[in-house]
Amino acid sequence: MFKKRLLAYFIDIIILSLILTFVGLFIPSNSNLVNLNNELISINNNFMNQEIDAITFINQYSNIGYSIGRELFLSNLISVVIGIVYFIVYPLYNGGQSIGKKVIGLKIVSVDDSDVSSNSLLIRYLLMESIGTTIISMCLIFVIKDFYYILCDSILSFLQFLVVIISVFMVIYRRDKRSLPDLIAGTKVIEVKKWEN
Repeated sequence: MFKKRLLAYFIDIIILSLILTFVGLFIPSNSNLVNLNNELISINNNFMNQEIDAITFINQYSNIGYSIGRELFLSNLISVVIGIVYFIVYPLYNGGQSIGKKVIGLKIVSVDDSDVSSNSLLIRYLLMESIGTTIISMCLIFVIKDFYYILCDSILSFLQFLVVIISVFMVIYRRDKRSLPDLIAGTKVIEVKKWEN
């Protein structure tokens, strides 16, 4: 089951990446973002060449990282909306299956084998797909600045990583093959015939 879930996930990520790339073609390029990334590279080089101390590096890195987060707000918002449509709305109206799950022959259902609800899908994907951490990060950018924003964003990323790692081990070793988001959302993934609703 783990290999099938992983393969379905990779298919979904490839499809989602293609969709985001296509949509990205219509978003004007941001020269300010390019400049900020160049500044970040310069700061990293200065630190590596010992031209600036650690405190200066952290302060400059935090300022630029925060500015990059603000510049990425629109693209992050678009990514979240597309992710919600792909991982929540589409499966809700397609029998609990994303395209990857449909191709591989998997389906998300409630623990009692009934159709999965929109709330369960929402909880599941807020925890699993970094949609939740991205939303929190996008909100934090208006509340806190610079170092504290970078710190909170890093903690959120680490927590997201932990959820994924814990979930991988749970799917591999649990008898019912449920991940952490599955347990919290009251869902499970079952095998079905490929392309079956």
